[in-house]
Amino acid sequence: MDAYASIASLYAVDFADVLDDVDFYRSLARHTSGPIVEFMCGSGRVCVPLARDGHHVTGLDISAAMLTHLHEHRDYHDELPLTTVQSDMCTWVPDQRYGLAIIALNSFMHLQTTSEHLAALQVAYRALKPGGILVIDLFNPDMRHLPDYKGDLVLDKQFIMPDGRVVQKFVAQWSDTAQQRIHVVFMYDINDASQHIQRVNASFAMRYFWRFELEHLLARAGFSIEDVYGNYDLGAYDAESSQLIVVARRDKKR
Repeated sequence: MDAYASIASLYAVDFADVLDDVDFYRSLARHTSGPIVEFMCGSGRVCVPLARDGHHVTGLDISAAMLTHLHEHRDYHDELPLTTVQSDMCTWVPDQRYGLAIIALNSFMHLQTTSEHLAALQVAYRALKPGGILVIDLFNPDMRHLPDYKGDLVLDKQFIMPDGRVVQKFVAQWSDTAQQRIHVVFMYDINDASQHIQRVNASFAMRYFWRFELEHLLARAGFSIEDVYGNYDLGAYDAESSQLIVVARRDKKR
């Protein structure tokens, strides 16, 4: 089931201006050789700018709806060195080797079980050249605040669709600390010129990770840890960090 099918057009506009991490990936791309693969690329927020920079990029996502809206990205054009693939990351069979693999903005949290985590990381390992780099960017869980996620519906933002409709986005989150899972609901109220309101919902679970849990999973998949950052400015990771960004390397000899 495609959890994003009902909201793909809304999501593409909602997250179009989330750009804090793009320069981070651009810098990494300049310092790695060979093509790039972005897993769970969604509507192209990261992979399109990288292709605009001249890198050969493969954007992979399980959602056909999200990939459709990638081609509507404001910087997309048909001549970009960008290939899109609809596939589940856990089962994808790469047809080439990459120098850089990216799993951006909490996307890895959509995978719920250890078997899924390892399957995805093993695919990433096989996709990379020896010495290739994998980057995983995650929300940094804070036990002081996780119990506060009790399902309260809050207004997150308001934005305007290309056709002029005004959208209010509401978010509700429930935390299950025993399962390391946050249940999320996105609720979009779409207002047209006649003041008619259409409500579109999507719900999904996000499995959060602790630092050494993730490092252990990466080690089991054959990676070695290069760096762990707490933000996109390469700040040191600590308890107050907003992000848990892990840079791992495939063994150079295999």
